[in-house]
Amino acid sequence: CLLGEATHIAPGPILGGGVTVGGGVLVGASAAILPAQSVGEGAIVAAGAVVVRAVPAGVCVAGVPAVQHAPKS
Repeated sequence: CLLGEATHIAPGPILGGGVTVGGGVLVGASAAILPAQSVGEGAIVAAGAVVVRAVPAGVCVAGVPAVQHAPKS
């Protein structure tokens, strides 16, 4: 796992092998980021979300599987 600066991770996440998380990312409680996925800078991963593909910078994802909702403003 590679974590960027100022990344905040709530309790209970599951981070698979080879995960890369950019700076300023917020990862909600009990979220799962599957192996070899990346989360771009400034993105938000909602609580309980399951990330199965790369998350672009600056967006919010939620759900199972995680889908993009709205750009972070």
